[in-house]
Amino acid sequence: MRADLAINELHLGVLRAELCRFDDTEHAAYVLFGLSRIEQDPFDGQPRLRLMVKDVLRVADDEIKSADHQHISWSTKRFVELLARADREGLHVGIAHSHPRGPDHFSSQDDRNEAELARLAQNRNGETAVLPSLLFANDKLVAGRVWTSPDIVVNLGYARTIGGNWHTTFLATEPTLASPALARQELALGAGFNRLMSHMRIGVVGAGGTGSPLLQQLPRMGAGHIGIFDPDHIEHSNLNRLYGATWDDAERKVKKVEVAKREIERMGLGTQVRTYDSWIGSAECRDALKSMDLIFGCTDDHDGRLLLNRLAYYYLIPVIDIGLALRVTERFAISCLEADGRVSVLEPGSSCLVCRRVVDARIAAEEALRRNEPEEYERRKTEAYVRGEGDPSPAVISFTTSVATMAVEEMIQRMNQFRGEDGSIANRVRKFNLVEDFRPGAKQEPCRICTSDRIHGLGDVQPFLGRAG
Repeated sequence: MRADLAINELHLGVLRAELCRFDDTEHAAYVLFGLSRIEQDPFDGQPRLRLMVKDVLRVADDEIKSADHQHISWSTKRFVELLARADREGLHVGIAHSHPRGPDHFSSQDDRNEAELARLAQNRNGETAVLPSLLFANDKLVAGRVWTSPDIVVNLGYARTIGGNWHTTFLATEPTLASPALARQELALGAGFNRLMSHMRIGVVGAGGTGSPLLQQLPRMGAGHIGIFDPDHIEHSNLNRLYGATWDDAERKVKKVEVAKREIERMGLGTQVRTYDSWIGSAECRDALKSMDLIFGCTDDHDGRLLLNRLAYYYLIPVIDIGLALRVTERFAISCLEADGRVSVLEPGSSCLVCRRVVDARIAAEEALRRNEPEEYERRKTEAYVRGEGDPSPAVISFTTSVATMAVEEMIQRMNQFRGEDGSIANRVRKFNLVEDFRPGAKQEPCRICTSDRIHGLGDVQPFLGRAG
């Protein structure tokens, strides 16, 4: 089994402030975690645990029995109280502490103490309870692990920080990469960017107009692992914007994911590709979605966007959602094309697609009805209770490619900060006909997805993502 960590940069800042003080004394904090249990990683087939930091609680001074530069001891009374809270809220209680003078690994005393806390947690909350533990030294996270029983511990492979800028700390062996195909990119973005791209698991939901150019770029940037999700097949009307798709593919109704995989593998760059020709809400897609470190939302259905919208906040997996609207209008009896491309980043600290008025819950419900109960959907369409499919949307390959590139640029910024530390843009709209970019805001009404931290990092719940049906 492997394990990793996702943490909001705000929580990471709190942990550093609590644990890494300049007083040459060990400090400790309690951490509440959400948990993602992945039965089978799509790329290596192994089970995985992903921890998500939900809250950080200081160990108060009056709880500490003794502390110096090489040890800390405190009462476990509040630990038991927090176990009760965790049991109610579907969370797990963990600890974090510091080694002000090192070492940057857990000590034998840490091993003994944590094994007993793991035993206490499972006695109180059952055998599915786990005990995560984080270690800080020299003002940074240097090690982490999770006790799945008092006798079994799994080391964290890496920790991923989200929230504006994305950083990955490798707690095990850092991946190595030396590819002549990426030498020019390394000159621009650095060797660290290339290593991170080779390590990350990137999901692309939708292999159509915007997903297709995205899937041409990511492997050429060194993406080592890509999961592609799309239930549709190639049609003749797709051929003006799907890279690599042929007339024969449309004649044979080849799946879009198969064309995308074929084109990536033809590059010969070593990218591992996994494809899913089911709707993303299907049970067979869950492990794969939960395994990703980043997801690009290239779907044009409202229900799919609503699912990704929740996934970003429940599992602390950033989603870069892409949208393109082309409209042909008339001005002074002259036909004009208006083209708006949008890139929105979904993560705690950023407004969701509901607050940005990108998705419509009613349309999403109609899409779910059409997918799950097609006969009932047709009956309601006949009686005008649902809208029906409507007219096909205009599509031009230059615009779909441009908005996909906008999304890739935002990924680069958050990983590399090429625009500077404050250069990340949570929501950008490009009006191609005006040659201008805008940054629209979001509505101010309270939202239970993005403005309430109740679900942020909550992880596995029943039903999945709290969605009925």
